[in-house]
Amino acid sequence: MKTKQIALVTEAGNGLGKKFASILKNQGFEVILGAKGTSHEELEEMNLEGIKLLEVDATDLESIERLKAYINKVYGKLDILVNNAEIANGFGQKIHEINLDEAKEVFEENFFSVLNMTHILYPLLNKSEHAVVINISSGLGDIMKMRDKGFCYSNYQMTAYSAAKAALEMLTLSLEKEFKNSTIDIFGFDPIRLNNCTHNDVTICEGVEKEFLDLITIDNQNKVEV
Repeated sequence: MKTKQIALVTEAGNGLGKKFASILKNQGFEVILGAKGTSHEELEEMNLEGIKLLEVDATDLESIERLKAYINKVYGKLDILVNNAEIANGFGQKIHEINLDEAKEVFEENFFSVLNMTHILYPLLNKSEHAVVINISSGLGDIMKMRDKGFCYSNYQMTAYSAAKAALEMLTLSLEKEFKNSTIDIFGFDPIRLNNCTHNDVTICEGVEKEFLDLITIDNQNKVEV
């Protein structure tokens, strides 16, 4: 009998996390939704039937270690990891206007949180028959797209955010090569095509949802060559 598939989605507070968790739940996964601080308190009051809400800070190594211990004790493995934590600030700021502390915070949330989670949870992913890691990327971190004047966001100036997302792209590529001959797949996924996106309400276009589902159901025996 096939064991229950376990999925973890980080950062419930930005709307996308709840949407990804809902998609996974509807596919039959046992879903853990991570949240921190006020987002966790707010979501605790919501009806998240069938989804387990746990407090975790993806920038805090001790917090992730506690989460790892819980997942290992209760489930013994992790099949899906959606690294969804991110923040954006500094819109339109020139180099002399950038708040360096805020820029470092952007890198902590958008890059190091993904590195932290994947590094610490790797042993649990490695216990899965076929694990999938999805890193939420952005076209604003895609150098080719940002050079293309036809790209709708090419004129956006979010220096720290774009740089952090570009670093995430390279991290994802590096791990894709590392995991090539393993039972772990890793992908970057940009859900930018949204019908509506507010702090608490996100509707993902049907085509984007299908792309997400295609990633989590990909056959490990048919990996893309890199």
